[in-house]
Amino acid sequence: MSICFITAIYGSYEKSCKKFVKQTIETDFICFTDNKNIISNGWTIDTTPYHLNNKSTIDTNIFINSIKNNKHTFNIAKYYKQAFVNIPILKKYDVIVWLDGTIEIIYDRISEYILKNIQREKIIGWHHEHRYGSLIEEVKASHFFRYTSTFWNNQQQPYQDVDYQYDRYLQDGYNDDYFKQLQSHTPHIGVWITCFVAFLQKDLNVKNFLDLWYLQTLLYTTQDQIGFSYVCQKLRKTPFTLPNDEVFGNHPHDRTQFYIKHSHGK
Repeated sequence: MSICFITAIYGSYEKSCKKFVKQTIETDFICFTDNKNIISNGWTIDTTPYHLNNKSTIDTNIFINSIKNNKHTFNIAKYYKQAFVNIPILKKYDVIVWLDGTIEIIYDRISEYILKNIQREKIIGWHHEHRYGSLIEEVKASHFFRYTSTFWNNQQQPYQDVDYQYDRYLQDGYNDDYFKQLQSHTPHIGVWITCFVAFLQKDLNVKNFLDLWYLQTLLYTTQDQIGFSYVCQKLRKTPFTLPNDEVFGNHPHDRTQFYIKHSHGK
């Protein structure tokens, strides 16, 4: 199977594409950006505005975070994170691995491991080590300027109401107990850190997952980790979750066997 790591760096949020260790099997690295002079560190730089040229059919221009209504570069990047199935050049890959712009790949057998295990659950992600599977804790932790300010990173944006989003999920039946009833190797099952997620993108169920996940951003907020847990429960889809007894990294916010997570702006 073919595999590609992707990231999106729009605006001045990150100054470089983070370094990566060459994989033991053929792997492409593509950075979607509006900065043709960005420090590439070996990534293939693509400045094509696919979010405009190959717009997601999910985005009908009527939502708070439709690209037409929220042109903040942080919001634009969500297209590349959640709606990449619309990008023509990515259709040839069986597996897409999303990396936030802060992630540096430090292990050379990641692609091998993903291809070996992706068929199990079709999605591979990392647990959120601070939440113990409680989505309300993620909501509480999201009360900061990236979502609460209507002007940040020198750009305007709509207020991102994470409380309203969570309330809507509760009304729709969302319940943390669903995840607690699942047998899992981690006490954090139910909330994932979405800085590193692998998808078997040609699988129809995965496409449905991505469409519903992107819809959460369009409808509610750019805090995609909240929407990710909702979609997992709504579709009864639990990712193959790391770390485990094969891959170490109990602190995915900092460092794992696979990656280092840098501070924003580097």
